[in-house]
Amino acid sequence: MRMLTTIATALALFASAAFGAFSFESTPFWQNSGGAGKYHTGLQWHDLDGDGYLDLFLSNGNDMQMVRNYIFRNDGGTLPIFPTWQSSNNEYSGHCAIGDLNYDGYPEMVVANFLGSGGFSTPNNMDAYLNSAGTMGTNPWWTSDDSTWAFSCALGDIDGDGDLDVAFASGTAYVNQYENQRAYYNIGGVFEATPSWMSGNTSAMIDVTMGDVDGDGDLDLAYCGDENRVMIYFNDAGVIETLPGWQSLDVQSSNTLAFGDIDGDGWLDLAVADNNQLSGVGKFKVYHNEMGTLNPTPYWQSNTGGYGSAVSWCDLDCDGDMDLAAGRWWSEVFIYENTGTTLSSTPAWISSGTYSSVIEEIQFADVDRDGVGYYSESISIIPGRKLYYLERKPLHSIDSVFVDGVKLGFDERCYNLVDGWVSVGTAPVTSMTIYYQWSYKPDMGVSNWDVSSYVFANISPPPSVPGDADGSGEVDIDDAVHLIAYIFTGGPAPVDLSTGDADCSGQIDIDDVVYLIAYIFIPGSPEPCYL
Repeated sequence: MRMLTTIATALALFASAAFGAFSFESTPFWQNSGGAGKYHTGLQWHDLDGDGYLDLFLSNGNDMQMVRNYIFRNDGGTLPIFPTWQSSNNEYSGHCAIGDLNYDGYPEMVVANFLGSGGFSTPNNMDAYLNSAGTMGTNPWWTSDDSTWAFSCALGDIDGDGDLDVAFASGTAYVNQYENQRAYYNIGGVFEATPSWMSGNTSAMIDVTMGDVDGDGDLDLAYCGDENRVMIYFNDAGVIETLPGWQSLDVQSSNTLAFGDIDGDGWLDLAVADNNQLSGVGKFKVYHNEMGTLNPTPYWQSNTGGYGSAVSWCDLDCDGDMDLAAGRWWSEVFIYENTGTTLSSTPAWISSGTYSSVIEEIQFADVDRDGVGYYSESISIIPGRKLYYLERKPLHSIDSVFVDGVKLGFDERCYNLVDGWVSVGTAPVTSMTIYYQWSYKPDMGVSNWDVSSYVFANISPPPSVPGDADGSGEVDIDDAVHLIAYIFTGGPAPVDLSTGDADCSGQIDIDDVVYLIAYIFIPGSPEPCYL
């Protein structure tokens, strides 16, 4: 009996689950109580306490009310309806970001505070809360010395030293506050009090994210905002340019942006949710990356517009390409299917209209771990490079990282679960292996500014295993026997016809039996494939 556990086989498993449909319940299986008046905005998943289950983080307030931020601790696959943690301070908070800042293996919570106590007329400081061995402190552990109108934040290794820095999106066109964008570097496990980087231009930006757009091995900063072009500030060996090196041609008001590979060519494309509250048409759109340069004209757009507010990439039908989940204010959640090189212009899945909400953020996580598996990837080393993307995302966890045969400490590497990258402080010379967990059936979390936030259950069946004709979950001699019975005596068909075509000839015949027997008993024989 040969279990399929290598990374090559894991990739085959990933490609094999071609379900052809999105398997989400249209109504949420979880929603919190007491959400009215809390204005849930930022939503992130991370393992607060190291128990292997992803907990739900919510930052609250928006521009409506000064309230506390929340964490809902996942207890063995069950989320409580009331928060298990609340911050002591009440703020007009926008979005949040989660990551281990002080190298102890437990994630901190960083929050962008949008307004000060005087509302739109006053800026605010940014906060971070310290996680001590799985318990989050209720008072801010770090607060910036400077203040601004910050609605969003993103964590990433900007300077390439192996720890997480933070960038904020600042400004608001509602009251004509145009600000310099800014980033604070992590110095020895805590952010500096004033930003090391500020943009040379001012703007009203609503969201920021990081990604290696030009493929040079460092994280560039992408921004979108009110009545403006989408902008990218390129990072050259840890130094971010002060003026944007790329801008979109179209001028819209945009709320959210996210990097993902729409056509599988290995380059990061950029999805944006436009919002027509202030200007524009409010469509979802994707800018295509043409070998390191984004085309400034959208490659794909949705066929409808409105108050677009959220976009998130994930392979939701397990066919090997990234689908796009999107949402608007006072609307449903939409999923646009990736057809191989582009997205459907109309949604392939829509949540129940009964749960229409003021969507602010969409993120994916396997709440009960029923689709989580363990994987490893041996990285193809590029000399001098410290940043590497994994084959699949979003991730459930990064368990360990080995560089040149040595396991790295928490102070020597950092990562992003959503975007699926790992950054190390010292570039590998000969080898790099990453051990991680990933789920084929992530559930979908949605923050709702209106009443309650939601989680929609992913009810996808287990993926088919190439060569596993009898559906036992492993490839063994029983599968060869199953095929012989099917071919010669009219026995049951393989559970998925493609699993029986072990040699990918396009038909099931005795050659597949021979192929399987060789694979099972002769070391080094080719693995079963999948059409």
